[in-house]
Amino acid sequence: MLRPFVDPSGRLVQVPRREERRVAALSWVAHSLPHGLELSEVELNSLLREFHDDVAMLRRYLVDDALVERPEAGRYRIPPQDRDHATPAG
Repeated sequence: MLRPFVDPSGRLVQVPRREERRVAALSWVAHSLPHGLELSEVELNSLLREFHDDVAMLRRYLVDDALVERPEAGRYRIPPQDRDHATPAG
């Protein structure tokens, strides 16, 4: 489902517009992040940049879809998640 949106190096070439595919792409990104750590915005941006250059968009979508928590401004936490969707082939 995600192959058209991921290049061979594992970066998103675009975030899917259709909600089902967008959520799948965001879940894949979230599952690739370190769970249980609280990260600064700079640290999260550095990790997200591996997937797409528009890190602000990714952060916003990840928080909106409850895949990443934002306990306070500038701080982010990735909650434990089901690891079954950890590949772009999903």
